[in-house]
Amino acid sequence: MYRAISCSQTEPPHMTILVAGATGNVGRPTVAALLSSGETVRALSRSEDKLGDLPQGAEGAVADLETGSGLDAAFDGVDRFFLITANGETETQRGLNAVNAAKAAGVGRIVYLSVHNPDQEPPIPHSRSKLPIEAAIRESGAEYTILRPSYFNQTDLSVVRVVKDFGVYPMPIGTIGQNRVDTRDIADCAVRALTEDGHNGAEYDLHGPDTISGPGAAAVYARHFGREVFYGGDDVEKWGESVKAFLAPWLLESLKKMFLAQQAHGPAASEAEVAASQEAVGHSLRSFDAFVAELAG
Repeated sequence: MYRAISCSQTEPPHMTILVAGATGNVGRPTVAALLSSGETVRALSRSEDKLGDLPQGAEGAVADLETGSGLDAAFDGVDRFFLITANGETETQRGLNAVNAAKAAGVGRIVYLSVHNPDQEPPIPHSRSKLPIEAAIRESGAEYTILRPSYFNQTDLSVVRVVKDFGVYPMPIGTIGQNRVDTRDIADCAVRALTEDGHNGAEYDLHGPDTISGPGAAAVYARHFGREVFYGGDDVEKWGESVKAFLAPWLLESLKKMFLAQQAHGPAASEAEVAASQEAVGHSLRSFDAFVAELAG
């Protein structure tokens, strides 16, 4: 369970790390890894209920990045900050509010979870939203590191039931493929950037070890789930119809553009890019095959 904090709480003399987006696919393993390494971790979320599920020892701070409510208390006594902003129409403003609060609090180091190739053409709105946040971090005066991961393995957690029950892999990621990255590897890279010296000004592209296409993903699921699995195809409009009840219209249209870019360009990472990712993470990269094996186990 987490421990709630307030501005009046006396901070311990050692380093305190704030993680925004602490209950998501990247934030949660980051919090766990920081705690296991002995750091003092404060987890920021809009939802107090979600904070209750965090690992034992994490402090909890409830704040709203969009309105700024609660940010002064959240940043009180913070030394280093890991910023994760959820995709959405207000992402830029949320990120800028967080950076401004960190700057005002005198935070010495910021690590930011951006995205691979955010300025690609044609533009993908939820990727472009991150560019002003990056610029504000560079101009903040704090030490900084920017992480640029490829498509997450864990994005598939939302479709596992569809794969198991209907034998269809529905994500329209195309036939070129991407070197999908495990969010636990992203977390491990973030921990290094937050706790070690030597990462100031670094901007790390993060890839997984294998290039996975839509048909390739279907084959991996088929092998581990013990049933036929087919790729659902490249029709992003058909995909959009199947998920429109669960996504805001702005984000739905942005994700369609992302999938069209993946279909056109991938991108598949080179051997050198994979090696650089492994160096940034600090250990062997987790594969998509291993991720699916865990789901099947």
